[in-house]
Amino acid sequence: MPSSTTNTRNTPRRLLLLTTLLATTSALATPPPPPPCPCGYTINSTTTSPHHHHALFTQALESDFLHMHNLSTDHIWMPQACNVTPALARGPYGKASRVENVVPNPVLRGWDWGGEGVRGGDPGLELWVRGELVESEEGDGSGSGSGGRMVGMSEIVTSRMDVLYGSWRVGMKVTGVGGTCGAFFFYVDDEREIDFEFLSRQQLERSAGGGGVVNLVLQSPESAQQGYVDPGSADFSLQDLSFQPQEGYHEYRFDWLPDRVDFYADGVLLRTMRDNVPNKAGKTHLSHWSNGNEGWSGGPPEQDAVMVVSYVKGYFNSSEGGEMGVCEEGGRVCEVPDQTVAPEVRGNEGNRTGRTMFFGNESVISGTVNEPKKGEGGGVLGGRGVVGCGLLSVVGFLFFEVW
Repeated sequence: MPSSTTNTRNTPRRLLLLTTLLATTSALATPPPPPPCPCGYTINSTTTSPHHHHALFTQALESDFLHMHNLSTDHIWMPQACNVTPALARGPYGKASRVENVVPNPVLRGWDWGGEGVRGGDPGLELWVRGELVESEEGDGSGSGSGGRMVGMSEIVTSRMDVLYGSWRVGMKVTGVGGTCGAFFFYVDDEREIDFEFLSRQQLERSAGGGGVVNLVLQSPESAQQGYVDPGSADFSLQDLSFQPQEGYHEYRFDWLPDRVDFYADGVLLRTMRDNVPNKAGKTHLSHWSNGNEGWSGGPPEQDAVMVVSYVKGYFNSSEGGEMGVCEEGGRVCEVPDQTVAPEVRGNEGNRTGRTMFFGNESVISGTVNEPKKGEGGGVLGGRGVVGCGLLSVVGFLFFEVW
């Protein structure tokens, strides 16, 4: 663990969790500022009613990967490290999740919100799928002919496992290399899951014809019985996009409410699903993988493939309850703005369009966002550790309000 220092120029700014006091970027003995939104966060509902409805969430998690240099000091996201056999991976190849396949690549100039990364190429958190197969020490006994070989992949998961309803957004650019699946999802277990899944082979098939596609999925006991992918079910949608997701950064968002899940891309509502809505607490994941299954990921890819994430923002409730204790009469409730344009970090306008709002920045109360200083993580995180592929589910108390 790195030692503390009073030099804040090389220390990422820790923004969150916002329902507790904000962490300070200095070791000086000064009290931290109060949270900017002590009474919660609201999102607009998609109702067409003339009454203005909001959903209220009490917790926030914001991660700015454009300015993060070191994932090992992060307290919010944990990379996964594990092997999954072909049989368990439901494909001819297994999956080998490796910490080294999760690579920070912040912007070259720390005060910018656009441009190339310090490692070259697109900036953000890189999630890699490797073209070279990993040999398993043990065969899986499936008779698949793969010899137990695995595809190197990457996945990160929130350290919070108490997420129960919320609005989650990710800014990312998927790979243009065929044979992988890029996923942004909430997970309790294989029968309770909310998914954005991007199959790179589908994008390449569509590339000559305009927009791409995304698979929107609510996994359920029924979908498990159907082998997890049933295009005819009410909780599966192959959704057209107006853009090619491998050609630039876009925001993907799902609003998980007790009676429905709303899916968005760049602020545009794609689909609402009302069947098999999860009602238990879990975690949020980002993953990039392949298992060679011709019916889904395809692959493995013929070369290394990367998916790049610029940010994740989550506004949610906790199954543990009691989060509103710091809210006093007259306290501030923050309305979460919709991201209605692509958060593109490249090109001449990248510094403008790549700069998105974070409530964790102290000056956001006055309607502005702090400029990160050179070398700082202007909106980053906190978390530490590596987690295996075992997942837990939690049932607990919910505080949720719509008015």
